[in-house]
Amino acid sequence: MSVSQVNVSQKAGCNVVRARKAEDQLEPRGKFVVEHFRKGVKIGHYEFPNGIVNQGKNKLLDVMFHGTAAITTWWLGLINNASYSALAAGDVYAQIGGTNGWIEFTDYTDPANAGSASTRPEWTEGAASSQAVTNSSPVVFDITGSATVKGLFLVGGAAGAQTKGDNAASGAILWATALFGSGDVPVSNGDQLKVTYTVSA
Repeated sequence: MSVSQVNVSQKAGCNVVRARKAEDQLEPRGKFVVEHFRKGVKIGHYEFPNGIVNQGKNKLLDVMFHGTAAITTWWLGLINNASYSALAAGDVYAQIGGTNGWIEFTDYTDPANAGSASTRPEWTEGAASSQAVTNSSPVVFDITGSATVKGLFLVGGAAGAQTKGDNAASGAILWATALFGSGDVPVSNGDQLKVTYTVSA
């Protein structure tokens, strides 16, 4: 007796595709561009991102969603290589030169303020465009001492924040800090640092 065998096989597959959750992520970020001049000759060009500290992020949220007054004027400062240990998200204005892991470099004058030796240069930002704000003309630091600069920071929120070395102005906040990405920058008396800062979302 012959036996016929029929082999029947089936295979089923299933792919579950979930619709992508719609979301917009607001991620404020910033970038510094610094040109370094000595005796009128450009000797360095540096581009590097910043870290926006918690104090700055909280201010941003308070202004947008909690009715807090906006900051209308901002100033740039320089971070000294001396005594540097670290930048941190928890750094605050009141601890510049205190428990923050860095101190301010102050050996410069402010040519945009009649060559003042006591003021931080103002960041002269323009209106937002394409989800970014920047300064069309560089902020200038005229260096008056020989040392090493580690990076930059941006402050605002009170008139006293314009004063170089200040950390006690009531209502002042620290927005961001940044280190030169290619390493520390030695500066000498007579050098110029020209800074463009862009913050975007």
